[in-house]
Amino acid sequence: MIKRWSTFNENTNISKEFISSKFFEVREVFLDFEDMGIISYSMVLPGFERGGYISFDPKVGDVNRFLDFQLPTLTFSKRHLGVLTSDKLDKVCIIVDIKLPGEPNEFGSTIIGNEGIRLFDDMLTANSRLIEAGYDVKLDLNASHAKYKPVKFLIYFDL
Repeated sequence: MIKRWSTFNENTNISKEFISSKFFEVREVFLDFEDMGIISYSMVLPGFERGGYISFDPKVGDVNRFLDFQLPTLTFSKRHLGVLTSDKLDKVCIIVDIKLPGEPNEFGSTIIGNEGIRLFDDMLTANSRLIEAGYDVKLDLNASHAKYKPVKFLIYFDL
């Protein structure tokens, strides 16, 4: 008999309905960016925000397929990495990558042009809505690209 049989196939506290509702709630805030085709989404556990994650592009991807893939990944990571690191993994991070329109400068980097600057109002509004909804929001502007300026929202919520 398996000693840990009681935990086999248990119902974890990460439910597809809860994660999906949070994802759709965040996505609703960024719908204008989706219409422009300059946004993608990812979901990771805290500590894995720097890369190596699967992104969802709303213009070409299937959101249900993305969520079906993400839930087992988050569940596996929470169950096994929490044991290995002794960290309490009780949050999820939704990463929202926005490609702000930019212009190359003489140093080979990209600066934000007028079109991108106009989007700052929308980004600040999105930030305020997420904070009012109870999310912990961080903004990462450290990346660079030759054709656009990457902006990364890190949106955390409790499980």
